[in-house]
Amino acid sequence: MSAAPETGRAWLMASLVVLVALGGINVFLALFIVPKFEQIFQDALPGQRLPGLTEFIMEDQIPLALLAVVWPVGGIAAVWRRYRAAIWIVGIGCVFFFFLIGVTITALFQPMIAIDGGMEAPLTSAEGSR
Repeated sequence: MSAAPETGRAWLMASLVVLVALGGINVFLALFIVPKFEQIFQDALPGQRLPGLTEFIMEDQIPLALLAVVWPVGGIAAVWRRYRAAIWIVGIGCVFFFFLIGVTITALFQPMIAIDGGMEAPLTSAEGSR
């Protein structure tokens, strides 16, 4: 008999582990990292408006964390019940959460690029000898 069904199941289980790990990373970012950046932005950029993507990530961190918990649980349930769509649920979840990690990191560091008031350009050797 062919080993294809066992191999397919192993790939599905490995993908499920990746989905759970990516979901955990998103929960960690939403609950622990984003609030720290919120305080950094309040201190470093008082009264300035943040970019739209950053505001979205800051305001919607709890729904994103809930999604990062619910989706992997749904993936586990789909694999457990052997739904035919389980591979799609797990695969799309992996892609979505990987994308969300990149978007979150971009959103958190984008406002920091605009901070340049506290640093001066280094002196060149000609300016330093005057």
